Amino acid sequence: MADHASLRGGPLPEDVTHPVDATAWGAARTLANECPRLTGRRVSLRRSSDVRQDARRLAHELLRPTAEDEIVLTAHGRFIPRLRPHPTPTRPASGTSCSLRLYDPGLSYRLVWQEETLPDRPGPGEVLVEVRATALNYRDVVRILGLLPSEMFEGEIDEVSVGAECAGVVLAAGPGVSGFTPGDRVMGIAGDAFAQRTLMVPGKMWRVADDVTFAEAAAFPVAVVTVQYALGELARLQPGETVLVHGAAGGVGMAAITYAWLKGAHVIATAGNDVKRAFLRSCGVEYVLDSRSLDFAERIRELTHGRGVDVVLNSLAGEAMARSLELLRPGGRFLELGKRDFYENKPVLLRPFAKNIAFFGVDINHTPRDPALLSRIHEHVARLSEQVRLTMPYTAFPAARVQEAFQFLQHSRHIGKVVVTHDPLDEPPLVEQRAAAPRLDPWGSYLVTGGTGGFGAATACWLAGLGARHLVLVSRRGAQAPEAAEVLERLTASGVRADIRGVDVTDEAALRALLDDLEADGRPLRGVVHAAMHLDDGPLDELTDDRIEAVLAPKVAGAHLLDALVRERGADVDLFLLHSSGAATIGNVTQAPYAGANLYLEALARQRRRRGAAGTAIAWGAIADTGFVARNDLGATVENLGFKPMTAREAFAAATDLTGSATDVATVACADWSRLSTFLPLVASPRLQEMVPAPGADGMRPEDMATRLAALSPDEALSLIKRTLTELFADMLHVEADRLEPDRRLDEYGMDSLMATQVLVTINQRYGIAVPPMDVLRSNGTIDDLARILYLRLGVGTPAPAPPER
Repeated sequence: MADHASLRGGPLPEDVTHPVDATAWGAARTLANECPRLTGRRVSLRRSSDVRQDARRLAHELLRPTAEDEIVLTAHGRFIPRLRPHPTPTRPASGTSCSLRLYDPGLSYRLVWQEETLPDRPGPGEVLVEVRATALNYRDVVRILGLLPSEMFEGEIDEVSVGAECAGVVLAAGPGVSGFTPGDRVMGIAGDAFAQRTLMVPGKMWRVADDVTFAEAAAFPVAVVTVQYALGELARLQPGETVLVHGAAGGVGMAAITYAWLKGAHVIATAGNDVKRAFLRSCGVEYVLDSRSLDFAERIRELTHGRGVDVVLNSLAGEAMARSLELLRPGGRFLELGKRDFYENKPVLLRPFAKNIAFFGVDINHTPRDPALLSRIHEHVARLSEQVRLTMPYTAFPAARVQEAFQFLQHSRHIGKVVVTHDPLDEPPLVEQRAAAPRLDPWGSYLVTGGTGGFGAATACWLAGLGARHLVLVSRRGAQAPEAAEVLERLTASGVRADIRGVDVTDEAALRALLDDLEADGRPLRGVVHAAMHLDDGPLDELTDDRIEAVLAPKVAGAHLLDALVRERGADVDLFLLHSSGAATIGNVTQAPYAGANLYLEALARQRRRRGAAGTAIAWGAIADTGFVARNDLGATVENLGFKPMTAREAFAAATDLTGSATDVATVACADWSRLSTFLPLVASPRLQEMVPAPGADGMRPEDMATRLAALSPDEALSLIKRTLTELFADMLHVEADRLEPDRRLDEYGMDSLMATQVLVTINQRYGIAVPPMDVLRSNGTIDDLARILYLRLGVGTPAPAPPER
């Protein structure tokens, strides 16, 4: 316990009167982790004129049984602090043009509608289209789930856009465009199709008949272009030939069936469940087989009297792909639509190629840039759309339910295509309201302490990107700092005047002289970023006064002086950013002074905001590519503890939003709170409970499951994990658990990449482990293999030896 006088800078719901008192509060958070057996509370009491009543309130609080370890008592009542996810303001998109953006691809992906800033007039050779419907493709799903490497998406419009095909109405045509005028109903391929407006090019657009809905039209372009290129240009499918179409109930599969029939070819189709197979038979496909069983290969030999097929349009991976290759007749053509085996660099058996067969990888994003070829494909697609009324089956979702649309496709239970519509009569989607980036004064000066290296130097470059043209970077070593010359060169090259000074931020006279120089030079101070720091780790009971003071001084004394001098001069600063640390949020072990110093920065930011001045403190998590973690190669270490290092680019995107908003204090970190709670008792406190995942369906938190496994022998732990995985996969495959053999490849049961990812989401919830999908897909793909991966990642002991190969 500490008395009230030392806590007037704590997390108060009222005015912060003494920010420096927050250092005691922050240091006490670290003490809670270093000495978990020591029961302590941090209590802040706002004194009144009634001393007796104050004493009674404090005594009552200390005697009250409670799990709360941080309490604030004010004249208005009892308050308890909580760390919560930072809300992003949203509003209905009515009257606003927006685009769908992808963040954090992987198991925890986020899809966000954001306002767009497309020009009102398209450029030369471009057509501006108001989108009425957008179709999803598996490519979109594997992208958001992180199932394929980033190299697959090189050349995309940007890193966060999604969607490839849409239908809508032409708003305007740019210079040099003929054949399309405002009001035309069109469909086509676009790089940013999940938007209310998008730019397209005539070579990838087609007119839509008046009796075709936009949803029907949106489901058409990618599938038909893919089939025309694959079966028409590469395979040159001929009348009387036989084509095997895998996954035939999907968009490309159905387009392939239609194309083959128009060519006079025969079709053998496969699909993954009874409903899809029944649907294909109802469409007139005579031979429909099960794609989730390798028995399809023998059945095709029977149907073709041992001759096999002329063309395979393949979307299956692993053993099913190899079996399909073996089905080709002499001179056959194999068309590979899937990407997984390509990017995993899987080998292909060469024996089937002795029959003069051809193998083509098909990806319309990498179609040769041959004008004649592209024109021919465009013409054939237009002719096909005239010959056959667009009847692709689809399932439609309004834009407000786009997340459900992706999940629906992800489960692979749809027929045809999944489409997202932008109907004015539908409920509009919620659009994130991003704070406007701070507008920095190009004539004023911006001071960055600790700015000659690491995260401080990166901050200077960020300020330059926001429009600052006069930067003053200070540190104790000034121009002699190791990175100073490189930083100066980088800023100068971007048109920024950078001045590097050797100034100790705890020296009032030196700081005052620096600000005098700026005013004399006609570049008055317009903003401050305080990034100076010093670390000296050690248990609190081993730290001397000198060591504690050395850590506190640059952050506490430096920030205090900067605040005081700015107020003294009446400087109209538009930015006052304080780089705090997540150490203050969670109480890093051996960093009590550092945690205290950073909590002071947060209290100061609150105090400045209460005065109506600019002030933002951001408690940063680990930064991967610059600063202390990068310099000391600590990325793997902090990730094992529960902090996934983020890039400086990600950090400054958050900083831009926060400094342009009304937020005074925020923590920005990629954290596995469940894992952190196993190392730091404070993380399990009520203050942070909303950040730690809730227990699973079995009532156990991820850390509880790890504890349970650690209490078992290696064989028992592996057995429990295998049993759990078998139940999960059985549920996903809709089979009895006893039908799954733990040493048999899962793709032999029809498990595909998207289905496996659903299991990984459940694993993450149950075990608190985010297993990258590619790690699993690159393995041998058995339940035994995945169980051992989980066992090793849990780190609960020495794994049992792997069973011998059969």
